Amino acid sequence: MARELGVSFGAFMRRATGREAFPFQERLAVEGLPELLRVPPGSGKTEAAVLPWLWRLLEHPDAGVRAGTPGRLVFVLPMRTLVEQVVDKVTAWVGELGLGGEVGVHVLMGGEARDDDAWQMDPFRPAVFVGTQDMVLSRLLLRGYGDARARWPVPFGLLHNGSQFIFDETQLMGPALWTSVQLQALREKLGTAVGSSSMWMSATVDPVELVTADRTVPPVPVELSAADRGTEVLAERLGALRRIERLVVPDEPKDYPGAVAEALARRHVAGTRTLAFFNTVRRAVEVAQTLSRQFSGAGAAPEVVLVHGQFRPGDRRRLVDRVMAGCAGAGQIVVSTQALEAGVDMTSRVLFTEVAPWTSVLQRCGRCNRTGDDPGAEVLWAWPPGGKRASAPYPEEELAASAETLAGWEGAEVTLPEMLGTSVVQQKVEYLQLRRRDLLQPWDTMPDLSGADVDVSRWIRDGQELTGQVAWRSWSEGRPGEEGERFPGRDELCPAPLDDLRGLAKAGRLWLYDQVDGLWRRVAPKGVRPGEVFLMDARLGGYQVETGWAPKSRTPVPVVAARTRAADGLAGDRWSQGDRWVSLAEHGRDVEAELAGLLASAGEAVDVSPAQRLAARVAARHHDLGKSHEVFCCSLARAAGDAVPPGEGPWAKGPGERLRHERPYFRHELVTALMMLDPSSGLLDEVEEADLAVYLAAAHHGKVRVSVRSVGAEGESRTPRLLGVEQGEAVGPVETSDGRLVPEIKLDLSVMALGGSTNAVGDSWVQRVVALRDRLDAGPFRVGWLEALVRMADWRASRSYRTDPPPELPESGTLPRQRAAASSGESEGKQEELW
Repeated sequence: MARELGVSFGAFMRRATGREAFPFQERLAVEGLPELLRVPPGSGKTEAAVLPWLWRLLEHPDAGVRAGTPGRLVFVLPMRTLVEQVVDKVTAWVGELGLGGEVGVHVLMGGEARDDDAWQMDPFRPAVFVGTQDMVLSRLLLRGYGDARARWPVPFGLLHNGSQFIFDETQLMGPALWTSVQLQALREKLGTAVGSSSMWMSATVDPVELVTADRTVPPVPVELSAADRGTEVLAERLGALRRIERLVVPDEPKDYPGAVAEALARRHVAGTRTLAFFNTVRRAVEVAQTLSRQFSGAGAAPEVVLVHGQFRPGDRRRLVDRVMAGCAGAGQIVVSTQALEAGVDMTSRVLFTEVAPWTSVLQRCGRCNRTGDDPGAEVLWAWPPGGKRASAPYPEEELAASAETLAGWEGAEVTLPEMLGTSVVQQKVEYLQLRRRDLLQPWDTMPDLSGADVDVSRWIRDGQELTGQVAWRSWSEGRPGEEGERFPGRDELCPAPLDDLRGLAKAGRLWLYDQVDGLWRRVAPKGVRPGEVFLMDARLGGYQVETGWAPKSRTPVPVVAARTRAADGLAGDRWSQGDRWVSLAEHGRDVEAELAGLLASAGEAVDVSPAQRLAARVAARHHDLGKSHEVFCCSLARAAGDAVPPGEGPWAKGPGERLRHERPYFRHELVTALMMLDPSSGLLDEVEEADLAVYLAAAHHGKVRVSVRSVGAEGESRTPRLLGVEQGEAVGPVETSDGRLVPEIKLDLSVMALGGSTNAVGDSWVQRVVALRDRLDAGPFRVGWLEALVRMADWRASRSYRTDPPPELPESGTLPRQRAAASSGESEGKQEELW
């Protein structure tokens, strides 16, 4: 049914939020999102980022505007605690607009059982994605934190194409700010299949901060106009007063928490919220625990809530919900770190802050008397304890400049615009800038010979802010199972500082998944890298529900139940299992049909040539020909047990238990690539983009992409193997899905050597892939987009073979779908097993 257009943005805004649009929000709806939006806290930045984009995508009267608006909005935040707040807002707006069935709202996080799996199955559905800079940028750099290695290329290919990025609270992003600017510049320079844009938002950002090596012109910011400032709501917010006062507290770290807690308890006003910001998690925990002890046993005591970034998602969500629920009765005292510093629509009567960089002080003060209706509001500030180390984790010079400015207002009442208009010297931190070579280097997702990966953390976080993620499990023998140990779900994961994790690794308490051998192994301190997912024995502690990450705690940790699948290493082949026998020809036809449907959904404006589209279809058609290899055929028959196939095959999928190959690390995709490259196969005849077709077929599981080398003892065996394949062994004859007969082929592995093939095939595999990556008319973003589409076509076709499939796919595919399964835990579990 066609959409009835003509709803004005003002009516759209009222329906979504119940409020009138501010003039600057109207301007964004009419003119489009700018590169830089610079407005004070409380001005409706989130609404200005999401609702104008959504209106232009779905309701704008001009069809050209609708078609030219990216169908995906990616909202990037510096901290995890802000993610849930934005998701809640957007979900509510989408619901009020009646678009719940049309517009998806997703969280980009690590771990299994994630809702971002669903959007990857239908990439052209309008959707809003919310995630931290760690989770989004690591995916944009082909090193998705918390993701299995084989999945890294999928979000890379999708997110870089057809996305409107929103980078919020840029003053807290550190090196990620320049990285986001450089990525936008490199997309424009190298070319994408579908255009993407970026907007940066902050109350304090200088346009010059958005000038980088490849983006040399500062953006012109959109700011509040006189008309905006004249609206009643913004006038009250911008005129809100806060009295500034220094809180005198001991400098001794052991005495500091008690003194601050006592002052907060004394200044707190019943029925209101008191908000206290600390620069480190440790001090926040100490003060919150001290306050809880002080109020223990008291009658009408305020609720004490501790919120920081080192909680598991469920625990953090419950704490934030308590904060946002209100301040009835005795009110509440909220103790926090940067976690609530920005992006959260909350206010307080009394606000305490440790001295911090001026941009952080401004954001924190924006949480005091936010709506301008509290004449008694006050901001208390103090130097953190510890003498020369008091400034950590911030530069001492920045704290001194902030303290001098605050001291100049002692006893005065000031507005936020006054604070924003005050010039305060701030140290400019020079970070390394991501360059073209730094973007292209991670294209190879195979670890090096030592097992290490390209480390992209320098482009995402300051070194002292780097984290890994930990999940707790109960094991009868104190260690993960040899096989079948589930990969952690996102609700199990707690962020933890790398220094703490290295200490636990030294004590032998951390387990890391070996994505080559497919086993969980104890990790050494040198193996602790940013973004990795680790397991710990729940009986040995390390976490407390009330205080979060606690590496010194030995209290057993409650285990979070999560329906996830077993981890899938290099040798894994879970996508080859189904509920019935499926022939190679049937599967090839189905995947090609699914790909054709996806390409049609993408539209004709996609900047991919007809030859490249044809190459993708050829890849989809032939991607599983390597399953005609004897090793795979025997594995499929062995897994099926007594289930007899309905014919001779060869088969792409079959019923049964987990597939295990007699040759370790056997990859049928490598066989497919070698068959396609052999001139006698005829599979690439009249295919202009032959190398692209072979690459897309080889990469359809994410395990055979750029570097292809022997694993483990393969190269030392009597008969050397390359990912389970031997030189000169025969495959075929086999009939393809388009009816042609591929003769028997003797596989030639020499093309995978650095020097290239010894026969007529020509350049080496690496040379071919790198040439595709570096071509101006192909490049990493276009090739990545096609790679993701071929993989999704394979997933969609595979899902159609299930007798009890997960909920139906949308209309962009071409295969008939069975009725959606009931929304039960069982059906969700089956969905996760397939993907």
